[in-house]
Amino acid sequence: MSLALNDLLICCRQLEHDRATERRKEVEKFKQLIRDPETVQHLDRHSDSKQGKYLNWDAVFRFLQKYIQKETECLKTARPNVSASTQATRQKKMQEISSLVKYFIKCANKRAPRLKCQELLNYIMETVKDSSNGAIYRADCSNILLKDILSVRKYWCEISQQQWLELFSVYFKLYLNPSQDINRVLLARIIHAVTKGCCSQTDGLNSKFLDCFSKAIQNARQEQTSPGLNHILAAFVIFLKALAVNFRIKVCELGDEILPTFLYIWTQHRLNDSLKEVIIELFQLQIYIHHPKGAKTQEKGAYESRKWKSILYNLYDLLVNEISHIGSRGKYSSGSRNIAVKENLIDLMADVCHQVFNEDTRSLEISQSYTTTQREYGVPCKKRKIELGWDVIKDHLQKSQSDFELVPWLQIVIQLISKYPACLPNCELSPLLMILCQLLPQQRRGERTPYVLRCLMEIALCQGKKSNLESSQKSELLKLWIKIWSITFRNVSFEQIQAENFGLLGAIIQGSLVEIDREFWKLFTGSACRPSCPVISCLTLALTTCVVPETVKMGMEQNICEVNRSFSLKELIMKWLLLYQLEDDFENSTELPPILHSNFPHLALEKILVSLTMKNSKAAMNFFQSVPECEQHQNEKEEPSFSAVEELFLQTTFDKMDFLAVVEKCAIEKHQSSRGFSVHPNLKESLDRYLLGLSKQLLNNYSSETSNTEMLVRCSSLLVGVLGCYCHIGVITEEEAYKSELFQKAKSLMQCAGESVTLFKNKTNEESRIVSLRNMMHLCTSCLCNCNKHSPNKIASSFFLRLLTSKLMNDIADICRSLVSFIKKPLDYGQVESVGDDTDENVKEMENQSSMSVFNSYPASSVNDANESGESQLAIVSSAFKGASWRRISFANGRCC
Repeated sequence: MSLALNDLLICCRQLEHDRATERRKEVEKFKQLIRDPETVQHLDRHSDSKQGKYLNWDAVFRFLQKYIQKETECLKTARPNVSASTQATRQKKMQEISSLVKYFIKCANKRAPRLKCQELLNYIMETVKDSSNGAIYRADCSNILLKDILSVRKYWCEISQQQWLELFSVYFKLYLNPSQDINRVLLARIIHAVTKGCCSQTDGLNSKFLDCFSKAIQNARQEQTSPGLNHILAAFVIFLKALAVNFRIKVCELGDEILPTFLYIWTQHRLNDSLKEVIIELFQLQIYIHHPKGAKTQEKGAYESRKWKSILYNLYDLLVNEISHIGSRGKYSSGSRNIAVKENLIDLMADVCHQVFNEDTRSLEISQSYTTTQREYGVPCKKRKIELGWDVIKDHLQKSQSDFELVPWLQIVIQLISKYPACLPNCELSPLLMILCQLLPQQRRGERTPYVLRCLMEIALCQGKKSNLESSQKSELLKLWIKIWSITFRNVSFEQIQAENFGLLGAIIQGSLVEIDREFWKLFTGSACRPSCPVISCLTLALTTCVVPETVKMGMEQNICEVNRSFSLKELIMKWLLLYQLEDDFENSTELPPILHSNFPHLALEKILVSLTMKNSKAAMNFFQSVPECEQHQNEKEEPSFSAVEELFLQTTFDKMDFLAVVEKCAIEKHQSSRGFSVHPNLKESLDRYLLGLSKQLLNNYSSETSNTEMLVRCSSLLVGVLGCYCHIGVITEEEAYKSELFQKAKSLMQCAGESVTLFKNKTNEESRIVSLRNMMHLCTSCLCNCNKHSPNKIASSFFLRLLTSKLMNDIADICRSLVSFIKKPLDYGQVESVGDDTDENVKEMENQSSMSVFNSYPASSVNDANESGESQLAIVSSAFKGASWRRISFANGRCC
């Protein structure tokens, strides 16, 4: 044993001395030893080796616990009836003990979690359960639980199911007992974290634990302020999501019982924003469970009850008032303020409107039973008349003068029609369009225009799905859409609303609501707009729906081909996409086109370019669009939601699970033949020339020091993407693609990118280069897919895989190893900051926080300022292993070049 550890061992044994003065002296020496660099290094090594015969952090912690036990026993056996000053001295002593524990844990776990989870947890639970330990000491231990155990991923995985449940029971009892002196916000945050652990690390909480939440909610009705209620409700939402899968009826019935309490709390108490957020989430979850996928009747899969109907109408009334209040409050506020209402409130309002709107009911008298309590039983409930239906929305759109009042209702229309297109009756199409037409020309009036355009886009998509419109109605709607098209077309050059303008144009084209004229195609040949994601999406829809004319008229009825006799319209579009506003001698130009700066949807640009080279561009684009998207790129767009559980509800009844007997019809994959597509030789030659010119421009300006590797990868991806689309449509074979000049240029570009990566190996401390390498690797992984279906994605992926040389992958692996060693190397063993009694500060922090992150980015507290880029470095490591795995697959298949 080293001298440093020997000194620490002697000090630990002295902590058990019978004399308090001797123990007090040893405490100061103990603090110095556990922050000594040599001692820390030995303790870390012995803890990592897991050899019990050496002194390690766990052994030191056991000595510390014996010291704490001796000190607390002395305090407990002391005379209870003492003066105030003596009592204060004892309180200070307890604070010193808890501060020492926090200090020790910080020293031990600063570099990595080395203390055993079970040791820590047992110590904390014994302390918290023993009420004689005092509120301050128990609160500090609870703080340690929250910050040093429940926020560490390693400990999170080591807690057993029994311990999770015990934590839940103990802390909920403390929270429900108002006589406890422990801060209730702290208790609520612990309950939130423990509920997450119970639902993710175990089989889940038993339904009997619902009673705990019900009691907390009922208590909140009686209290004007309920500390930590937002954290309790956040935990409740987590619990309900886990419980709803197997206990839908129970969760629905519970919602019917407790949601009136939340209506009461919302209307009678002053709520902060964080509490409103979680109450909205709770209402939203109950609607998903009662009405999966918007089901309105029991036959369709909804859960119906009289109580629930009453809750829905009262919730609708509350939300109308809330949105009106937000609008009026913004109208009179000074300074800059976001005019849009938060999306979660809009989503909830749209779901409620979908349920309560009925063509037969324009108004309804509702009973506000939630305003009375059980003790007031027999007192008549308040009654109120509410207006329902689309007339309510139209009235608000017409009478609202300020953006603060108007925009929320536009948001509601957008969400309602987007989520439930069938909820818009045919008879409401024309009136709603007329109102929006009046708002559309006000381009420079406030911030309403983007929302008006998005509203019109959703209506256009909705109308495109309706097949039962009368001819007279179609004629009226056509006049309105022609007017809307004209206004929108004139304003496409406004960059602030370009996405919304092109989104609306695309929706009108998709629904074939107006006839597209030649003027439309001029957008993709001049300077009115530049290539961007919204423009590309609109052009894709246009090519899918319309036939591209051979020529367009420019200026004074002058045919464009008379000015540029060598260019057809298709070629002009290709040139505009690839070489926007570049000079003819673009190969020697230093300015790069927009397509190399933008991340377009995967293969969207390539499909457009290849379709334009076909004699029948419309058929070619439809052929590309008919190919289902591969699962990898589809999953990247999807966000985790409750929809899988809703699907389960729709497949089951409340009495039996009969969906197992239903044989689902397997969708037959339709694969259109690529035969019959013929390429226009001149257009293909022009496209190849533009692409080669673009790659030559990058190669001519290449410098290993200054060139952007992202641009090189993006250009090579564009080249192999075009080749992949040509192969998929049958213009060339894969063997011909490998021998083509485009593929050789793509290889040259990736070789240049590899040289830049090699140079980067010695400059891993530069943040800008780390970010550039991360983005480059994200681009590479997005170009690769492992789908088995015959598609352009699969072919382009195999092409791109051949561009990844062994040297490039080895260099990336070396960089990742270097970054990992830089992150994990031992930090400077300087002095650990003294940990004081920060309970009050922690409480203030908790009260201001609406939610907590389950895990801290461990060991974030130990990373010094020079290592702030750790997160991006770890992201690179992850991406590198992704790429490396693809590389191993390619070697195994013998496909590496």
